[in-house]
Amino acid sequence: MASFIGHATPAEADMLGDVSAPTERQLMGLTVGEADALISKLETAQEGLRNDKLQSFELLAGSVASYDQSKVSARDVFLSVPFQEVWEVKRIVSDNRLSQPFRLSYAPNGLGKLFWDITVVVGFSGQIERVEMIYKAPAPF
Repeated sequence: MASFIGHATPAEADMLGDVSAPTERQLMGLTVGEADALISKLETAQEGLRNDKLQSFELLAGSVASYDQSKVSARDVFLSVPFQEVWEVKRIVSDNRLSQPFRLSYAPNGLGKLFWDITVVVGFSGQIERVEMIYKAPAPF
């Protein structure tokens, strides 16, 4: 399979072999409690969507056009992610005092394989404002 410029094909990403995600969640710039609170907000939002409760945050999801994940709706992607299995959570440094972005990584098939790169923006009031999910190949692709 030929890869697109800057993007691995799913087969190329799978050639790296199976590497399990760390058993302990990797945190950068936040505490265990802050990471747990963020994940709880995401799970609450999932539950709200499942129960048809209004969720006012922006939700985007996508992938390289040729990957199968580009065929799945953003809502279905969001509802399918087991946020307790996110293996990395980072606070993104921002000068905006009204919102705080975070980056989460979820590797459903293990490290070194295609994964969900998830950006979550939490507003000043502590509510989720935006969730953006990109399914992509790991570095160095």
